[in-house]
Amino acid sequence: MLRYSLAFVIVALAGCAPRREIVSVPTPVACVKAETIPAEPERVASKLNGDARHDLPIVAVSALDLRDYGGKLRALLVGCQ
Repeated sequence: MLRYSLAFVIVALAGCAPRREIVSVPTPVACVKAETIPAEPERVASKLNGDARHDLPIVAVSALDLRDYGGKLRALLVGCQ
């Protein structure tokens, strides 16, 4: 019985031997310089008060600013392909 237990332990430990395998991992590389990234538009949540007549012009200007910001980012990323 002891022989079988010892043999089982040896076989079980043999399965724990380290396996060496090369795995390639993609590494992100910046394709634009940090100083060329445009500044994020100002956040407007603190300027809103819940009155639609007051808030609409603020939100409209913010939407235009965000659209312009997105266009600039997209233009930068086209060069990354």
